[in-house]
Amino acid sequence: MCGKGKGDVRMDQNSRQKAFFFDIDGTILSEINHTIPESAKAAIGEAVRQGHLVFINTGRTLCTIPAEVLQMEFNGFLCGCGTDIVYNGEHLFYRDVPEEEGRPFLKLIARCNMDAVLEGRDSIYFQDHSSRFPAVTEIYGASAEKVDARVGWSEAYPVFSKLIAFGDEDSLDEEFCRESSRWFDVVCRGGQFYELVPKGHSKAKVIDYVLDRFGVRREDAWVFGDSSNDLSMFEAVPNAVAMGHHDPVLEPYASYIAETVEEDGLCRAMVALGLIPELPLHESMSEDSGECKMLVWSREDDGR
Repeated sequence: MCGKGKGDVRMDQNSRQKAFFFDIDGTILSEINHTIPESAKAAIGEAVRQGHLVFINTGRTLCTIPAEVLQMEFNGFLCGCGTDIVYNGEHLFYRDVPEEEGRPFLKLIARCNMDAVLEGRDSIYFQDHSSRFPAVTEIYGASAEKVDARVGWSEAYPVFSKLIAFGDEDSLDEEFCRESSRWFDVVCRGGQFYELVPKGHSKAKVIDYVLDRFGVRREDAWVFGDSSNDLSMFEAVPNAVAMGHHDPVLEPYASYIAETVEEDGLCRAMVALGLIPELPLHESMSEDSGECKMLVWSREDDGR
């Protein structure tokens, strides 16, 4: 069975251009083995070859998108929850946090005994090399060799467009969220982990921009995601595919539940929904036979 559909949302094959919007982590990139299935690359490439618009729509800022994703056949990258729009290599829009807003906010982080990672188009910023928050230290360690990770924001103002913040038992989370809402929309990602995006920007707003700019009908827009920060784009269009491992908050808006990334869920869903044709795909070498076998995923396997 290729996927667990909720309602009959298959599209008739037609010549209208569609727009596809994909989250990264947990959608095309496995959070278990940190790889992108070859099936996902093939499915996205096929959608582009059919003349559709295919975008990454991510909370990541441009400098933190993995090179493997940047090398795929996307028409564009909608980064930082809609704060940066790149189409065919050209920046169409970028919004950073101006210093008159950002300076008071950085003081708020310290006052509320929180820590944060500030995310910009070209760099990410940390208060120090280490943090009492293990998540921040872990991010710094993982990022230092891959992106321009800068330390210290008390002197030179860091140019950032969004951020993630962390609290613990000694933090004033309620005050932080209340005061932050003057400048940002605050999304609780679970526990005391928060994602903050400048007001007026979101994954949904940037979808509106793309549909309007390219004249694509809303009913021809498809979104694929798995986490709570994908909620706004699930609410924005009628065709929303939740990956096998997903936040339950997405389910009321999901028109289709795919299998997991590791189970080739993205490609299987796109085939099952009639968005791309069946694709002949080579699996990796079989452990028992040592032979490479061909997979052809048919819509009949969908079980509906």
